[in-house]
Amino acid sequence: MATLATVILLQVAFVNVWPGFPSPSERGRAYQALAVVHRGALAIDEELARFGAMEDVAGHGGRLYPNKAPGLLPILVPAALLAHALAGASPDRELALTLALGRLLAASLPLLLTAGLLHRSCRAWPGGRRLAIVATVLASPLLTASLLLFSHAFCALLLLAASLLLRQPPRPLAPALAGFLLAWSFAAEYPTVVPGVVLLLCALPKLGARSACAAVLGGVPPLLALAAYNAACFGSPMALSSGHEADPAFAHLAASGVFGVGWPTPAGLAELLASPARGLLVWVPLLLLVAVTPMLPRQERRMVLPGLAALAASIVMLAGYPNRHGGWFAGPRYLLHALPLAVPAIAAVLHRLRENRAGAALSGAAVLWSLAATWLCLVSFPFPPEDFPLPWVTLAPQLLCDGIFAPSWLPASVAPWLFAGLWVAGIVIVLAAVPRRARAIAAFLAVLALAGVSPMRAPDSFKAQLEKAVIHDVYLGGRGDLEALAARANGPGERRLVASWLARREAQLPLGPAGLP
Repeated sequence: MATLATVILLQVAFVNVWPGFPSPSERGRAYQALAVVHRGALAIDEELARFGAMEDVAGHGGRLYPNKAPGLLPILVPAALLAHALAGASPDRELALTLALGRLLAASLPLLLTAGLLHRSCRAWPGGRRLAIVATVLASPLLTASLLLFSHAFCALLLLAASLLLRQPPRPLAPALAGFLLAWSFAAEYPTVVPGVVLLLCALPKLGARSACAAVLGGVPPLLALAAYNAACFGSPMALSSGHEADPAFAHLAASGVFGVGWPTPAGLAELLASPARGLLVWVPLLLLVAVTPMLPRQERRMVLPGLAALAASIVMLAGYPNRHGGWFAGPRYLLHALPLAVPAIAAVLHRLRENRAGAALSGAAVLWSLAATWLCLVSFPFPPEDFPLPWVTLAPQLLCDGIFAPSWLPASVAPWLFAGLWVAGIVIVLAAVPRRARAIAAFLAVLALAGVSPMRAPDSFKAQLEKAVIHDVYLGGRGDLEALAARANGPGERRLVASWLARREAQLPLGPAGLP
């Protein structure tokens, strides 16, 4: 309960509207929901003209649409309707409320439901369940995704619910419901087709022919809805938005392989797992425990294998995708939808480590590391560029020292104290989930590890320094970094680039939480 209370307080206080930063992954979805409410249309040309252009768009027949899968739209339209009723005559307020309410319904609430499903899926391992769940919902990038209008938390919920349904003895409607959820996850985030298919294949021996057919038929309604959307927007039921990228760079990326996905490479695997900026094991080192699962009893291995196979399949697929880093985000966001599927395996190993002082201490230290990584980025700026290794060390502290904190419904003088209090609560929750005799060692190891990386500094390349200056001065409302960078710029090209961002900073009218009701 303490974990859920901490997450809920953070979700209620947090506002996913960043001054000066038009997050394209979020705005495209909000634009389309508003287009449906105002005009009964799916195209977002008018919203782009009213609220500002962005790169995450797809084009067909002279009209523009979000380049995202449309599966969140049924949830976002009610949010946009409520925002329209509350906003009055202010379009900017209506957009801000659509973003905030849409996030609560489509991302924050799914994380809470995921926590409940994880409690059920890990009930066979009570000695490891608590720490495994805390690590997922309170100390991983999935928490960050749940505070933004992204689809990852929603798809994580659907995949986890489907895996639970497929893991149980076949019941009359369970396979059909599992198929429905898997298909809906694909309609909300196309890459989930890979873990979804793996989960189905792993369940086939248990399902039998009749239940397998029910699972396939259950997936038909979401797929038909997706086909109708594709036909209405892109002229064919089989034409996905990813195949109609309007941005030349994204179009070039999607032109090779299968929407940009080619054969996996060793370098791709290394980046996904161990990159200092986006590596899954860097952000969630507790996942290293899955290496011990072959030592579990056979029955338990069979219980956790489908989830691990689904996560592994996602990793292998993305290892062949050039944009696997996922752009600006605090963590490996393209893997987050499959992260909860590995939690039962983690809980099973933790259950056996509870009597092992060293193992319990290392596990607790790993979760405390993840807590620091997630929360420092979250309360400063949750979109660090991929150029910054360990961004909770090389970027977040600089922003926090400059007085920049996450936007909140609360007064600026109160919000930082709330976030600090919730972080302390998170530390207490993690330590409470560690066996008593290992707590002090876990805390010491975490402090030692964080102290060891604290001397790391931000890259000194012009690109990285410009990104930091733009985040500070343009996106978050600070002053001075661009001027300092202009004084150090080498050559006319760098000077012109800095000057263009200075002009944008002076011209913009930021949309922030101050204008919300």
